[in-house]
Amino acid sequence: METAVTRLETLFQKAESDLDYIQRRVEFEIMKNLPDDTEEENPAALLKELPVLKSRYKSLCAQMEEISLEQKESMESIRAALEKTMKIVQALQQQTGLESLPLSAEELSAAQQLNLPSGKAMEFSVEEPSCLDSTVPGSAEEPQFTPLTEETFLSVPRSTRSTVKLADLNHLYKELFNHFIVQNNRAALSISQMNKMNMKATDSRIKILKELRIVELDKQGNVKLVV
Repeated sequence: METAVTRLETLFQKAESDLDYIQRRVEFEIMKNLPDDTEEENPAALLKELPVLKSRYKSLCAQMEEISLEQKESMESIRAALEKTMKIVQALQQQTGLESLPLSAEELSAAQQLNLPSGKAMEFSVEEPSCLDSTVPGSAEEPQFTPLTEETFLSVPRSTRSTVKLADLNHLYKELFNHFIVQNNRAALSISQMNKMNMKATDSRIKILKELRIVELDKQGNVKLVV
């Protein structure tokens, strides 16, 4: 698209230059060959319309530049949205162990045009996710922990997360994941029990995980991972 716009701009510029040359040449020939007392319409008067045509050419050039800029912005927006979607799909595949379906020829072509990865990173899942609760200890495939991203962390209200660091929050989340998912424990934990296990739990960190619906609290305030 950019090459086509550049070619059009070059053609418009050449046409404008040619019009200037033709106008000067014709005016010279008319003044040289046409008698002053002729009753015929003077062609020189017609040449006065050429500046209008040149103005239209310039207007078209400006419009093409605007279209090119808008197209670039649209492509960047589409590319960013697709990359974000692909990351979400990859995270879900890693977390649930989904199988993938290879991309079609049209999908591969679209990915290449958008400069997106076209290999396994863009393969989409086709099977139902397996339940994490059904994982058998010692089996070939074990559930994988996926840490919280900066984007997810910032989605929590500032008043709730202001005193908490993402690294500390992920440490607690991973320890809870190992305790409840990997080790298959069922009983809810109090904050004191978690800290005895070196989970570094605090009320504010638990509150954030609850806000993100990662954990739930029973009537006694004990914590359990949501699965």
